[in-house]
Amino acid sequence: MAERYLMRLGDSLTEVEVEEDRKGVRVRINDKWHSISLEQIGGSALFSLIVDDRPHEFFAEERSGGLDIVIGSSRYTVLRERPGRPATSAPLPAPTGLHERPGEAGGWVLLSPMTGLLQEVYVSRGDAVQAGQVLMVIEAMKMSNELRALRSGRVQEVYVSQGQRVEQGSALLLLVED
Repeated sequence: MAERYLMRLGDSLTEVEVEEDRKGVRVRINDKWHSISLEQIGGSALFSLIVDDRPHEFFAEERSGGLDIVIGSSRYTVLRERPGRPATSAPLPAPTGLHERPGEAGGWVLLSPMTGLLQEVYVSRGDAVQAGQVLMVIEAMKMSNELRALRSGRVQEVYVSQGQRVEQGSALLLLVED
């Protein structure tokens, strides 16, 4: 029997079914089935996902009733729903930053979502940034991962520099709203 989930994509809800058969795991999204393989990397929040023979990397963090997932610069909320339970029975929780946290002096601290080497740092103190703008690139497991701004604002502080090794959860910069 397939497990059903609700996934928020922007302001809309999409039903997703996951089932295991003799060939492996498959997922149905928008009435189309996809074969998948999923592996957690090193006990971290980083996962390797292969969908229809195409590799992807994402970060996942458990939350009450589901998961927050980040793929590239896109964030998704996946809520576990039981069959027969109305999808609109409760308001969807607001997405929370998987790799950011409120700063002590206001604003938001960008956290490293993985352990790796900072290949590029594209911003400096005082720079204005737009939501979605690439701020830094971290190399992990021979893959370059762009870290993008989750919101617009001004860089108040940069805590790291190019070529520096960072651990998962390390503070990278402080972004404040203009």
